[in-house]
Amino acid sequence: MREVRVALHIPGGQPRKVFDSLSDFASFPRHSDVVHSVSLADGPDHDRISTWEVDFAGGILKWRERDRLDKPRLRIDFELIDGDLHALSGGWSIAQLPEGSTVRFGARFDLGVPGMADLLEPVAGRAMTDTVTKMLHGVFGPDAEVIECQDRSVAPLEDCGDQP
Repeated sequence: MREVRVALHIPGGQPRKVFDSLSDFASFPRHSDVVHSVSLADGPDHDRISTWEVDFAGGILKWRERDRLDKPRLRIDFELIDGDLHALSGGWSIAQLPEGSTVRFGARFDLGVPGMADLLEPVAGRAMTDTVTKMLHGVFGPDAEVIECQDRSVAPLEDCGDQP
């Protein structure tokens, strides 16, 4: 399993406006060349279902996810329903700074190829951080500054030995 994190500073960005722009997934293809399409549908319990097609490591990655938007907390959580990945979950959050806002993305994913994970997941992790950064620059403009970009291997919880 792989974990990636990306954070961008949005100069002058008001948190609620940043949230509105970030949660408007359907507009991403107009703002970023790496996003081919995003379609939205209502999901259960006030959730939203989004279907994505994005550039990824020289190909196109397709998936559907359940999105839970929490505007008061400036947070969007997501979890894979189905698609090209074996597992994907994570979230977006926005924090106010004196000179703008910070958008943070964090996700864990599994390609579902156990014998090749050590070779493929580092490449996929770099591709994911690159794709997310390009999407955010597309949505928020070139002045958005990358302040964090991490990609690391993590053990799934069930692989961490005895659990309480």
